[in-house]
Amino acid sequence: MTNWEADDATATYVADVAEYWERGGFSHAAGQILGHLMVCEPAEQTQAELAEALGLSAGTVSTQLKILLAVEMVERVRSRGVRTSFYQVPKNMWTRVLASETSRIGGLRGLADQGLKVLPQTRPDRIVSLDQMVRFFEHEWPQLEERLEEFLRKEES
Repeated sequence: MTNWEADDATATYVADVAEYWERGGFSHAAGQILGHLMVCEPAEQTQAELAEALGLSAGTVSTQLKILLAVEMVERVRSRGVRTSFYQVPKNMWTRVLASETSRIGGLRGLADQGLKVLPQTRPDRIVSLDQMVRFFEHEWPQLEERLEEFLRKEES
């Protein structure tokens, strides 16, 4: 593969990651940053390097990094004696993102319980379907997490 093909494939990957996360509610720029940090060399990049590589303004990169840091999909790394911050995708970030589903399920449980107390007479499915989905994931999610942990242990051995 030539450098041009590698660069083209990388650019396509970054664009695809950006589109995926944009459909999930992130900004396109946040998705670009995440996609770039997933495949760039070196793995750690400064804000300026991200802006240059992606053709984004410094302000956009700064704003989107704050969001990605808050959801722990990116982490700030500092080296001793170096004033510049570097950003990277944390190790095991994807399993941590999935593990956070437990708290989201708990939050949805609270909303379902609250909704059941004020269940609307017309189209109660708006609340009932939430309750059903939450009950399903309350039952299935712990087992799925255990299976994932077992799978990852086998992969690492």
